[in-house]
Amino acid sequence: MTLPGRRRPVRTAGKLSVSRWILIGLAGALVATTGIYACTSSGRQTPGSGAPVVPGARSTPGSCAPTSKLVPPCGAWWGMHVPPDGDRRLVPDVTAMEQKIGRRLDITISYHDMSNSDAGRFLRDDESDLGADRILFLGWESRIWDEDVDIAWRDIAAGHYDRAIADQAARVRKYGRPVLVGFDGEKDRDESGQTPAEYVAAYKRIVDGFRQEGATNALWVWGVTGYYPFRDRWKAYYPGDAYVDWISYDPYNFAICRGATWQDFKETVQPTYEWFQQNGFAAKPLILAEYGTESHQNDTSARAEWYRDIPEAMKAMPNLKAIVQWNNTDADDCDFSLTGPGVLDSFAEAGRDPYFRQPMTPQPAG
Repeated sequence: MTLPGRRRPVRTAGKLSVSRWILIGLAGALVATTGIYACTSSGRQTPGSGAPVVPGARSTPGSCAPTSKLVPPCGAWWGMHVPPDGDRRLVPDVTAMEQKIGRRLDITISYHDMSNSDAGRFLRDDESDLGADRILFLGWESRIWDEDVDIAWRDIAAGHYDRAIADQAARVRKYGRPVLVGFDGEKDRDESGQTPAEYVAAYKRIVDGFRQEGATNALWVWGVTGYYPFRDRWKAYYPGDAYVDWISYDPYNFAICRGATWQDFKETVQPTYEWFQQNGFAAKPLILAEYGTESHQNDTSARAEWYRDIPEAMKAMPNLKAIVQWNNTDADDCDFSLTGPGVLDSFAEAGRDPYFRQPMTPQPAG
């Protein structure tokens, strides 16, 4: 889980270093019929009574095609944040990683500020190229990076950034494909003096702006840290079911980096998963917008085993529908990259599990 006082990981967008992580979800069709599926031992799912509800289901019962909200009924999406290498574009770095792990990623994530520069504009050319075969997850941050300026939520809510919202929405509408976007995730740890009510108002202003521009291919992702002691804060930041398609959180096994107790993947992820299932959010699909593990203090094989355990652990959390590994080192030098003995191989092995091999073409909305 994300720990209090943790400085945000350094994220790179082109040449720019991003010191804070923020999720944004652009929302599309907000229609919800419900499908019910049960996991089989192979990781596939078939219709069954008493099985978990698949939120936003719109595919034919028994079909593994994703719903109109990109929810995979028969398993989960396998994704990664691949940090760009200096001035290089995203495509070469992502495809190089895919060659290493022996499969195409289902989801890639990239980050944007609220400027009108390349750093801010959604769907830079390389993102559009990636989206031809993958789901794009765009993070929009209430900052202007090169000026080191924070944008107040109350100013967004008051309409001062409506032009920027409309311009982004027009770009997403023109792109045409379903896309995930998140706005200022992990704000349950915000220390700026802004309030949850101001966050909710800004989030709703953005979603409403996209809808007014006809960007119905946008799917909204609302995110928190997932740090379990913060659980009493989360509901105050929730914009409401009509404004959220996916819920995200960011669990990490900090281990030697924080002097923390070692946790396996299930121990790292499941407590917050269960909280969402038991506290009124079970109708929404969940995504780990970031996750990863540091090294074990004494066991050099533990990091590889952590990733190898993912498929079986995921099958016990059926509403967790996508996971995005954060292949980077944060601002405090906590290293979550896929390095160490056998780590990349075990990650690749986990990604070959049938549970993470889902068809990419969604059912048409209807």
